[in-house]
Amino acid sequence: MGALTVAREFKLVPLDCPTCGAGMRADGEDVVYFCIACRNGYRFDVETRALTAVEVSFVALSHTSADHYRPFWLLPARVTMHERQAKGGGFSGLMSFFFGGGESEGAEGEGTFVVPAFRIPLAAVSELTRRYTEALPGLGEKLGERLLGGCFGAEDAQKLAHYALIASEVNKPDTLTRLRYDIEFGLPRLLGVPFTRQDKGIADAIFGVTVPN
Repeated sequence: MGALTVAREFKLVPLDCPTCGAGMRADGEDVVYFCIACRNGYRFDVETRALTAVEVSFVALSHTSADHYRPFWLLPARVTMHERQAKGGGFSGLMSFFFGGGESEGAEGEGTFVVPAFRIPLAAVSELTRRYTEALPGLGEKLGERLLGGCFGAEDAQKLAHYALIASEVNKPDTLTRLRYDIEFGLPRLLGVPFTRQDKGIADAIFGVTVPN
């Protein structure tokens, strides 16, 4: 029996900032990067195999302190509800955030999903996405810090946004029997969120949600 050999092409991409040439630090799985020298952000584009510029902002609240910052994707979105059937109750969680009290077919709502770009359990993805999506309009901004651990690209974040939206709707007192909706995503950006180190992992500095490190 003959053996089949599959040739794979690899390309090394230097982690030098395309804008200023400074070296950028990264963890092994990172696909998003931030240059602290010129304060520009980048993501690795799988198709072009190159670093592509992406807008980055950082959360700043006066009562928080942070050991480091973790990346979240900001995904502007328009959500359209086509059909929702449930026994009792109305929208809750992220559905309530996007639609308010309206549940009519064809209802539309706009907002920005805030989705963790680093590896954590799905339950924590859902909780942090809901909390920061709802809180985003009230968050302040500051100049950039180091931003590490971003192993999920924008396409992965879109899938996680769908998960968080459905999870927040399923975890309700009523019985959801049918749900059809669409999400139209806009241009992705990155948000640095402050985290502190804990005995059992790390916790975001605003809501205190602890996740494994």
